[in-house]
Amino acid sequence: MTIQPTAFILGAGFSALQQFPLVRGLRDRVLHFLEAEQHSSYRMFLEPNNGGLPEGQFKSGLNLVDASGKLEFEELLVELAKRIKTAGPSDPYPITARVLRIGCSRLLWCIHGFIWQPETCYRNFAEHLRNSPGSVVISFNWDLLLERTLTDAGIPWSYNLSPSGVSIIKPHGSINWSGHLRKGLTADYAGWEPLGSGSKLCFDASNPLANPNMQDINSDLRYMIFPGDPELPKEDADISWLWEKARAALLGVDSAAFIGYSLPDYDTFASDFFESELAGKRIEAFTPSDDHLKRFETLFGGRAILKNEKFEHCAYARA
Repeated sequence: MTIQPTAFILGAGFSALQQFPLVRGLRDRVLHFLEAEQHSSYRMFLEPNNGGLPEGQFKSGLNLVDASGKLEFEELLVELAKRIKTAGPSDPYPITARVLRIGCSRLLWCIHGFIWQPETCYRNFAEHLRNSPGSVVISFNWDLLLERTLTDAGIPWSYNLSPSGVSIIKPHGSINWSGHLRKGLTADYAGWEPLGSGSKLCFDASNPLANPNMQDINSDLRYMIFPGDPELPKEDADISWLWEKARAALLGVDSAAFIGYSLPDYDTFASDFFESELAGKRIEAFTPSDDHLKRFETLFGGRAILKNEKFEHCAYARA
């Protein structure tokens, strides 16, 4: 059955059934992962007396910013970003932020490695996309769960607008993207390809589901926008490129379905963007949080169809 073109806007709740972390609880999962893995790319920063600090640079910065341990992952990174702006050369905040970023990306890759087959609800969602020509996905998730599911189903997809296959636009980046061209660097590996014309963001088009930076030797080149990072299009050409693709994608759809997305308070640009670009279009929102649903009601008014449902229970997860 063919359905009308729809824009699916995905948040962390979309991937939660496959054990990818929600924002709530992400802090603890990253910290536990760092302690357990002890990878060489960050291990030294966890060691006592590193940087002349009894707790080491990483934990020292963490405790200075959040001694009570109550800040969630997003709040923690936003506060670190504020401290970094005025940090002195010996302050540990940049190291703490860097280690958290490495730990987050490595945790996501670790979860990917344990997926034998995506859950049925994701395969059903892929079939909805197959049967909905012109539908697009705007994903705020760094993970590759959707890409993996579409690949397994033999459904072509692209990180650019595509006349055939599923267009996946990721305004906050992806664990398999590189920003080396943004820094004027040339990679030894010839498989990197730009997301599209005019973009300096790259991915390995020949093997997009594989970790291009297994050892995290160049972790700073991975392109993922974290809370606290500059993300306004007017401030960055590549961010502008991504949001322009999102704007163009929304022009061709009749409706939008938000799945597992919270309309976070700190991301006012995204809220303003969707309010403007989805004017007059049918809106659905699926999330198990009443507080999040209230945000959609405030933003879109009575035309928003609100469903207190996890992704796996919504209509798009069923065959």
